[in-house]
Amino acid sequence: MKSVTLDHKWRIDTWSNLDQNWDVIVIGGGITGAGVLNMAAQKGLKVVLLEANDFAFGTSSRSSKLVHGGIRYLKNHQFDVVRESVKERERLLKESNGLVDPLRFIFPSFEEYQNESKMMRLGIILYDLLAPKWQHRSLNKTNVIKALPPLTQAHLLGGEEYCDARVDDSRLVLRIIKDGLRFGGYALNYAKVIGLCKSRIGQVEGVIVQDQSGKLDPKVKELKGKVIINATGPWSDQVRQGVNGGPKLRPLRGSHLLFLHEKLPIRAAVTMLHPRDGRALFAIPWENQTLIGTTDLDHEMKEDETRITQFEVDYLLEAAQHSFNTNPVTQEDIISTFSGLRPVINTNATTPSKESRAHQIWEENGLISVAGGKLTIFRVMAADTLNFCQALLPGNPKFDHRSPCFISPQTEKREALLDPQWIMMAGKLGKDVNEFFNESDADQLSSIESIPSLWAELNWAAKHEAVLHLDDLLLRRVRLGILLKNGGIAHLEKVKHLTSNALKWSNDQWKAEISRYKSIWQENYAIPK
Repeated sequence: MKSVTLDHKWRIDTWSNLDQNWDVIVIGGGITGAGVLNMAAQKGLKVVLLEANDFAFGTSSRSSKLVHGGIRYLKNHQFDVVRESVKERERLLKESNGLVDPLRFIFPSFEEYQNESKMMRLGIILYDLLAPKWQHRSLNKTNVIKALPPLTQAHLLGGEEYCDARVDDSRLVLRIIKDGLRFGGYALNYAKVIGLCKSRIGQVEGVIVQDQSGKLDPKVKELKGKVIINATGPWSDQVRQGVNGGPKLRPLRGSHLLFLHEKLPIRAAVTMLHPRDGRALFAIPWENQTLIGTTDLDHEMKEDETRITQFEVDYLLEAAQHSFNTNPVTQEDIISTFSGLRPVINTNATTPSKESRAHQIWEENGLISVAGGKLTIFRVMAADTLNFCQALLPGNPKFDHRSPCFISPQTEKREALLDPQWIMMAGKLGKDVNEFFNESDADQLSSIESIPSLWAELNWAAKHEAVLHLDDLLLRRVRLGILLKNGGIAHLEKVKHLTSNALKWSNDQWKAEISRYKSIWQENYAIPK
């Protein structure tokens, strides 16, 4: 199994190795594309993944940070989606300790919402039966307040507790990609597919890829492949224009607010109903901060970046203030925002929340597209996509979504298996975890402010994880940009000190990258001006 270090040499070597005939070319470096790469590589196929921006740039770094069944989908009778999702949740919990971790949810019961509480209790029972795993219970008022101190207490009766899981979404994507490379696949970020190669009869048989890093030569290459898979999520319709495909997606924007934990000190996640429309929202303890989301609104695809609107800020704040009125948060308490796009198949449902989250796969003139679905079922989507084109692949391989996609970390030190820091880093890095600790200075193995991330992670990511820009490092590798006030700008000098040797940027490059990062953060992760 080959060693994987995603540095400047890796970028040059990967680019030079693109000149071969591929079994599978994957367009898109989010969770679905990563799953396809990993699964195809395990079968020994010649597979390459091409991402126009950074790995996990889009939806897969801007999700609600949940691996979950989607309990609210039961209301829309999406039973197959929920069943599939809760089963995958359980597999991921078993296979990726430290990356996908259990998370308690509480649905508070109030006098004025007793009917909703009864329906929720029935839904939770069905939720667990679909897993199947019996992990719910009723809580009295005292236990609800103990878990959720800032919760509104007037007319509170108790609550219903159930279990899902949380994840660092962009770390999940990167680990799946890196393990896919170890299995023999290839992947490259900042490699944009700018066109499709076609045969004389118009069948897609390759792609035209352009280097976006400005560091590779030639700038453009043509690649040929037996199977071309469009896994670009919300951008799927744009790629499909190359085969004259009409619109199939209904991109839906989901936006979130981040607060310091001390402003909303919750010990469990909360399912809360918005006072205006009764829609279900979540407050989630994540990375020692508190996340509130999400909205569900139609979105016009005008540019690659997605940002929250003031309407959404007000809507989410209204829900937070209603549910946590013992010490209400204000707009000034928000430390960051972020928005992601759901690549939902358009069925013309009356409202976005009623659209099905099921995935679909289809072929148009040789281009195979996959869209819909959700992060939790990425392996199901990957297996279904590869099985869809099985007859075109050498050996007609059969793909099973129940197969592991992670290479498990190993250690000879038994005490490491009980060390929370080792477990956390093993979840993020997998097979690399021991090398990480051997390579890191002891004084860098401390937490960054109040969040669990370690200073040593910055140097590691800069050296080993395909970082091309400062926003790659601070928004997707080590999540300072959304977890600290002002995007962690106060720490940029220390970030520079820790990563300069690995990144090898000149002072002018650093100035340009810092300016770029501040602009990106202000435009897309701050409160709208």
